[in-house]
Amino acid sequence: MSAPAEQIVTAGVLGDGRGALTVGVLMAIAMFALEGMGVVPAMPTAVRELGGLSLYGWTFSGFMLAWLLGSVAGGLLADARGPRLPMALGLGGFGAGLGVAALAHGMAQFLAGRVLQGAGGGFMLASAYVAISRGYPDALRARVMALSSSVWVLPAVVGPAISGKVTEWLGWRWLFAGVVPFIAVTAIVVLPQLARFELALPIPRPTRVIAALRLAVGAALLILAPDLRDRGLIVAVVIAALGLALAAPAFRALLPPGTLVARVGLPAGLAARGLVAFSFFGAEAFVPLAATRLRGASPTAAGLALSAGAIGWVGASWVQERIEARVGAAGRARRVQLGFVVLSVGLVLVAAALLGVLPFWAVHLGWAIAGAGIGLSFSTGGLVCIAAAPPGEEGRVSGQLQLAEALSTATGAGLGGVLLAGFARAGLSLHAGHAAVFAMALVAALLGVVISSRVRPAP
Repeated sequence: MSAPAEQIVTAGVLGDGRGALTVGVLMAIAMFALEGMGVVPAMPTAVRELGGLSLYGWTFSGFMLAWLLGSVAGGLLADARGPRLPMALGLGGFGAGLGVAALAHGMAQFLAGRVLQGAGGGFMLASAYVAISRGYPDALRARVMALSSSVWVLPAVVGPAISGKVTEWLGWRWLFAGVVPFIAVTAIVVLPQLARFELALPIPRPTRVIAALRLAVGAALLILAPDLRDRGLIVAVVIAALGLALAAPAFRALLPPGTLVARVGLPAGLAARGLVAFSFFGAEAFVPLAATRLRGASPTAAGLALSAGAIGWVGASWVQERIEARVGAAGRARRVQLGFVVLSVGLVLVAAALLGVLPFWAVHLGWAIAGAGIGLSFSTGGLVCIAAAPPGEEGRVSGQLQLAEALSTATGAGLGGVLLAGFARAGLSLHAGHAAVFAMALVAALLGVVISSRVRPAP
C-alpha cells in the first residue's frame, strides 16, 4: 500500500471532513433497515386484513419495479445535478408511500403506497451510491459499504421483535406510520452534506427513464400473465407477448451488452447482482408467510428469522471489508462464488425447516447462513461494478446496480406468488407451493456459482 493510500485509510471514513457525510449517508440507508426489519415482517398480517392474500407477491414486486424506475431516474439526475436533489425527492416519496400504506383501507391503496415507497427508495439509494463513489477514494469504499451493512444490526436485532409485538398489540398500521418521523430527521442531516457534490450539467433526455418505465411495465405484465389463465390461454399469451415486447428492448438499452450471458467485467457483476437478489430477496419475501402458514409461528417468531439473516449479512460484510483491507481487489471473483455457495446451503436448511423436515429453529440458522452468503456476494460484486464505472458515470452504474437488483427481486417475488397461486388453483398443498418457491431460489443461487468466476475486471 502506498503512503498516500495508507494516510487515506488511517484518516478513515470519519476523517478529512467525511464524518458528517458518512453519518448522513448511513442514516439514509438505515431507513431501509427500519422499513425492512419493521414493516416487512408485518406484511402477511396486513395483506390478510386487507383481504389480498392472492396479491401478496405484488406487495414486493410493485415496490421493486417502482424502485427500478426510481433508481434509473435518480442516477441520471444525480449525474447532472449531484445527489442532493434526488435524495430529497426520494425521502419525500418514501415517506409519502409509508403514509398512504398506513391509511389504506383496501389492497389498491396499499399497493399504491408500496409503489411510492419503492420509487422513493430508488432515488435515495442511487443518491447514496453516487455520494459514496464521489466522496470516498477506492481504498475506503469497501469500509463504507461494510458500515452501510452494519446499520442493519440494531434494527435486525430488535426490529422484528418490536414489529411482531406492535402488530399483535396495536396493529400493523403503526409500523408504517412510525418510520415517517425518522425520515424527516434523516433529511435534516443528510441533505446539507450532499451540497458539496452539486453540479449544473444539462439534464439528459429522458430516454433511459422511458426505457426503465417500459421495462417495469413489461416485467409487470410478464409476472401477471400466468394469473390470467383463468380468463383464457389466449389472453395470457397476448399479455405475456406484450410484456416481452416492452421489456426486452428496454433491458438491452438499460444494461450493458453481455449482461444476460455474464460477459467478463461489468456485465458479469450486474448479472451476479441480479441472481443473488432473485435468490435471496425472492425467498425472503416468503419466509414470514411460510413460517406462519406452515409452522403456525407468530409474527414475532417469523420476523426473528429476518433478524438472523441480517446479522449474518452484516458479519460477512465486515469479514469482506477486512479481506479487502489486506488484499485489495485480488480474489473478488472467488469471494462472490463462495457467497453463492453459502447462500445455497442456507436456502436448503430454511426450506427443510419450513417444510417440517427439520426443527423450526433451523429456519433461523439457515437464514443466518443465507445472509452470510449474500453478505459476501452482494458487496463484493458491487465493488467490482463501481470500480468499472467510467469517470462521470458513477450515477449511471449505480442505477444499473439497483436496476438489476430491483428487477430480479420483483421477478423473484412475483414468480413466487404465481407459483403459490398456481399450486392452490391446482388443489395442491401449501407445502408443495412453498417448496417450489424455495427450489426456484436455489436454482438461481446455483447458477450464480457457475457465472461468478467471470466477476472480475475486463481485460
